[in-house]
Amino acid sequence: MKKIYFYLFLCFGLAGIAQMPFKSIMQEQSELYSNFKFTKDPSWDSLNNTLPSVHKTNAVQACTLKKKVYGWHPYWNGTTYTSYDWTMLSDFSYFDYAVSPTTGQNTNTSFAWSTSAAVTAAKANGKKIHICATLFSSHATFWATPSAQTTFINNMVSLLNSRGGNGVNIDFEGMGSADKTPFKNFMVNFKAALIAADPNYELSMALYAVDWSGSFDIPGLNPVVDDFIIMGYDYYWSGSTTAGPESPLYNFQTTYNYTCTKSITYYLKAGVTPSKLLLGLPYYGREWETVGNLAPSATTGAFNSSRTYAYVKNTPGTYSAANKNWEANCFNPYYSYLSGGNWRQCWIDDIYSMGRKFDMVNQRGIGGIGIWALGYDNGYNDYWQLIKDKFSDCEIRPCTDSLFDMGGPYRNYYDNEAFTFSISPNGIDKVQLQFKSFTTEQGWDSLFIYNGPTTASPLMGAYTGSTTSPGTITSTGTSITLKFKSDISTVTNGWKLIYNCIVSTGVNEIWNDDLLSLFPNPTTGSFEIKTSNNLTKVSIFNSIGELVYQTQTEKVIDLSNLNFNSGIYFVEINSSEQKVVKKLVYQK
Repeated sequence: MKKIYFYLFLCFGLAGIAQMPFKSIMQEQSELYSNFKFTKDPSWDSLNNTLPSVHKTNAVQACTLKKKVYGWHPYWNGTTYTSYDWTMLSDFSYFDYAVSPTTGQNTNTSFAWSTSAAVTAAKANGKKIHICATLFSSHATFWATPSAQTTFINNMVSLLNSRGGNGVNIDFEGMGSADKTPFKNFMVNFKAALIAADPNYELSMALYAVDWSGSFDIPGLNPVVDDFIIMGYDYYWSGSTTAGPESPLYNFQTTYNYTCTKSITYYLKAGVTPSKLLLGLPYYGREWETVGNLAPSATTGAFNSSRTYAYVKNTPGTYSAANKNWEANCFNPYYSYLSGGNWRQCWIDDIYSMGRKFDMVNQRGIGGIGIWALGYDNGYNDYWQLIKDKFSDCEIRPCTDSLFDMGGPYRNYYDNEAFTFSISPNGIDKVQLQFKSFTTEQGWDSLFIYNGPTTASPLMGAYTGSTTSPGTITSTGTSITLKFKSDISTVTNGWKLIYNCIVSTGVNEIWNDDLLSLFPNPTTGSFEIKTSNNLTKVSIFNSIGELVYQTQTEKVIDLSNLNFNSGIYFVEINSSEQKVVKKLVYQK
């Protein structure tokens, strides 16, 4: 197989499809960086050309997480930990203890758990701290060597005790069906040993984005594993023949239908307790040389590399608004540009696409997110603010947004879907749903709508098939709840809707959504309020509710001239008779 070399400061990632016939980026990086045998952060900073962060997050508002936010910190990320917003992180995992399959000892001389300043900082900030242990091959040897397993378990307990640690994260990649039972037995024994050492010790594990070979006995693992983290990335990887999203929310190509939403559905159906399931998400993307500039495009095989979020943000000439495209099927942006006369495509999340993935976590009611990897944003606060907006008690519940089944706006939903989601925007009187399309398998796949915050609220309607759409539905109170289920076969285009807030004014309660829009949205600079109504006041609020701009009749507003930071804003638009609030995404 052709060996692909990566620039050190660009090569960041974690492979989700671990059973494909190539090394995961996690494995490649672990092997690559362990060759340097550095144990001090300044050495890694020098190697990776890490610059002091100038984008540190400054706490504006005290917020408490409502979901788990689990982040891996690779040892080679040096001092990037100094820019972490510790208030928005629940669990810190130090990567990686490389397990010897014959002895159980650590083979990675750069593993500096005992002296790591990042571990010290995480502990000082009250975070749970974990050790990530990796094993990429020779699993059968490890299962057949009880002494190696015992040594590994004893070492883990000793290391946790030495620093007041909280748990161990197991990332054993490349397993197959033959490993299913021995892996489960190992995890059961490991958990028992951890509990014997300290009843509070936790055991978590990485799940493959696609479990191609049936490696995991979920019913046997669920009772002993505290957190399952889906590696929700590398659906398109270094060897992909088509350039595509590392972490597709919805289906990009109909011939390759693997997505974050499908992975969540698969593991919930397999038996993972929803509160234990986390969706791991990439703070990096991937770039390929491609045949063309537009998606989908075949890769040439001449070049591919990972690109961190910080790298893209720090290279605005290449990754400019002019080079940026939006792929509506999978809900992911990508950049296309010429390099040496050849096209390249870089697929990487931005604040909007990542925010939609965060929304999916809330929509499916799972436990939270995982981050691969802490430090790959190198101090930019975009994602920290997004975590605050979506997963804390300071959350911003938008007044208007789109909502889809798990197939997104243009693809079919999946078998075995089952989820309940409540819409409760801030500061409103009623919620209105406007269904743009509706079709399900008649009699088997159904949507239920409830007039209130739970399924115990009065049922407003149950819908199935394609002859009767819910149309427009308005709650009598401040919340409305949707429950959707699909069976084991036959899927269709499903449903999509727009929801809006109603704020009583005594004249008309809602401004017809069809008569007003913000364009373009997302915007990279100016946007226009497109409406035939006469404006009396336009107010723009940031994501924590602070008023940041106000005008009387201005319909075209340039955020770049106002020195706005990238992020999510809420535009409150008033006329003499009506008021509506729209969400606006601004990306510099």
